[in-house]
Amino acid sequence: MKTNTKKKGNPAKKLIPAAGSLMVSAVMLATSTYAWFTMNKTVTLTGMEVKTHVGSNLLIQKSTMAQTAKEAEATFITDETQTLSAVIEPVSTVDGVNFFYTLDAKADGSKLTDVATKPYIEYDSTTAATNTTDYGNKFSEDYGATKTFVNSFAAAPYADSAVGYVDYVFQLKATNTDTGAEAAKAINLTKLELTYNGTDANTSDGNKAFRAAVFVEDFDSSSAFTAGVGTLDGIYKATGGTNWDGKAVSDVDELTAITYTTDGVLATVPADSIKYYKVVVRLYLEGEDQSCNTSTFKTLTDDWSLDLEIKLGEGTPVTTMSVVD
Repeated sequence: MKTNTKKKGNPAKKLIPAAGSLMVSAVMLATSTYAWFTMNKTVTLTGMEVKTHVGSNLLIQKSTMAQTAKEAEATFITDETQTLSAVIEPVSTVDGVNFFYTLDAKADGSKLTDVATKPYIEYDSTTAATNTTDYGNKFSEDYGATKTFVNSFAAAPYADSAVGYVDYVFQLKATNTDTGAEAAKAINLTKLELTYNGTDANTSDGNKAFRAAVFVEDFDSSSAFTAGVGTLDGIYKATGGTNWDGKAVSDVDELTAITYTTDGVLATVPADSIKYYKVVVRLYLEGEDQSCNTSTFKTLTDDWSLDLEIKLGEGTPVTTMSVVD
């Protein structure tokens, strides 16, 4: 996977998006054996709607990563919509927690150094830039995403700095009134659909680089949620998404085979019980995906939406991020 350190600033390489759009300005030569953007490597999720609908005996309420207690009972509802606006740069991960990126590339996408020289950098949104006047963090500085550029698209909490991912956090309330030894019910993620202009982005435009890492943690009266993402339920790739050599970055000098979810079950609710769950949907752009290139992203300049549907004890759980009829 390849990138370089060229600064953004050429107006001809930037698209001005309308509200609620995803804008991409990027250059990558097809001759590169790596999937990373090599110049002006930017994906802006401006006003991207993330919608979640829950079925019978489930309720939902938006939350925060830092929240450790159950949200107020009266606030739980059946549908939740959050709008995210951020500038995302390509990263790579095998666990949805530890992310890496690279600057080890020439303009043509070929490597600058030998693999043994540790070409990957650990992503950390809090590391300060050398030039703090123009850049919100080191990650932004490495990718050439100035504060001015970022803030022309992003909004709180993703202002000033480019990021490697965005998080959608909510709590679920699940009520299982059935009794008996075999009355436990699965909470199924039955829809995880990334749409572009109201159509399936994965098939109509060839974009398969987006990934969603989903974390789920349960809560009962004797404990509290942990601050943070909790336990990884699985990483969902777009239908047809393929990593180079089936691998993602796992360390500063290592690529590891990546395993995507084959389940789609978020949790299991015991019989005759009420359970609460914290769910984090972490959306990012996998730099090792073969579609992470200019020819895919340069025309995608309109409305994006991520739709989720969750059901208790019914429906078919999905195993990829795609259209669910």
